[in-house]
Amino acid sequence: MTSIVFDHVGVIDGCGGVKSDTTVVVEGDRITAIGGTDYSPPTDARVIDGTDHWLMPGLINCHDHLSHKWIRWATQDEYHSGNVSRLHTEPGPRALESAKYAAWTVRQGVTTIRDLGSAGIAAGAEMFTNVHMRDAIGPGMPGPKILASRLMIAMTGGHGTPWFGVREADGVEEVRKAVREQIKGGADCIKVMSTGGLSNYPHERPDIDQYTVDELTAAATETHRFGKLIATHAMSDRAVSRAIQAGIDTIEHAFLASADGIKLMADSDIAFVPTARVSWRTARTASPELASLLSEANHAQRILEASELGVKIGVGTDSRFTMIEEMETLVDYGMPVQSVIQGATGTAADICGLEGIGIVAPGMTADLLLLGSNPLNGLRSAFEKLKMVVQRGEITVSASDASVALRPMTPPGPLD
Repeated sequence: MTSIVFDHVGVIDGCGGVKSDTTVVVEGDRITAIGGTDYSPPTDARVIDGTDHWLMPGLINCHDHLSHKWIRWATQDEYHSGNVSRLHTEPGPRALESAKYAAWTVRQGVTTIRDLGSAGIAAGAEMFTNVHMRDAIGPGMPGPKILASRLMIAMTGGHGTPWFGVREADGVEEVRKAVREQIKGGADCIKVMSTGGLSNYPHERPDIDQYTVDELTAAATETHRFGKLIATHAMSDRAVSRAIQAGIDTIEHAFLASADGIKLMADSDIAFVPTARVSWRTARTASPELASLLSEANHAQRILEASELGVKIGVGTDSRFTMIEEMETLVDYGMPVQSVIQGATGTAADICGLEGIGIVAPGMTADLLLLGSNPLNGLRSAFEKLKMVVQRGEITVSASDASVALRPMTPPGPLD
């Protein structure tokens, strides 16, 4: 059994605790001890000098789409043409493209992703899904642990169609069947679409609801019957209210929510994944009408209100952005950096229904990052000094290749 000892290291534990000059012991895939620096390691342990370094949990991205990461480098015109071309691409190239981004993501310190929707339809046949990607990652294929939603569930013509893998379903019984199909296909969680989105505006609008309370309730009830969690893409205030009434577990985006909608989240103990950087960018690059709609909603203020009211806020990037960019945006909005780090670690694990990860403590899974400085004093500077990624007790990224994670921010090449 492999043993790793991080000696004289600072620790950000993922649930608000900070320790300095301590020892963290990893045996197999678990953290087995945290204590003073007088610990005597096993004779066969790999001892890593952590002086002036900081250990924290691996990052958990609560909302991503690995198959859609290519849009980071696409112009608006390329985005639409790229979506069209990918509709007619065979599953193999899309899967390989996703695998490339999975490896790139790990080098940024992301050890777990909740992937809430993957590729679309090729020649009328279902493509590979995030379930296939989840099952492929393992020895010999680098990538984060994936929580897969399989196909998104949306009304006919709803958000996500035709670019993503969507199961269109209308009415209570059809929605219930759609949930069952995803679980049959291996889904870890369920994703439903409560409103339109931004990408096809004005053809679809983020302020127009797409599922009724009864349909959402059917989706939530069926998901919970199988012991799984359900998230919803919900932009409007009314959609937030409907999702909470229906028993949905996590609200994604809420770009147009009001202060009343945020208070309802707090009162109902509903988790919130704001994907703030998406709203921030769209308000600066979209058409004047859409930019005005987003700016007037003041998503930044809503996030800060949620934080102050104690809403569980998870860090999620959506397709285009990195975790550091999303975390920096939340800090810029006024969230305490410690709360943001928790939203990407301990709180994120709670939101995603994960046990045994996201916290540096004895008995927890050893998904760990070793950073060259204290992230509480500067997120980007710390992650630009990412020294090591440990996944389930195995060192999968070391300083020699971690340095490419953030500088430069270019797509990985074909051999990376």
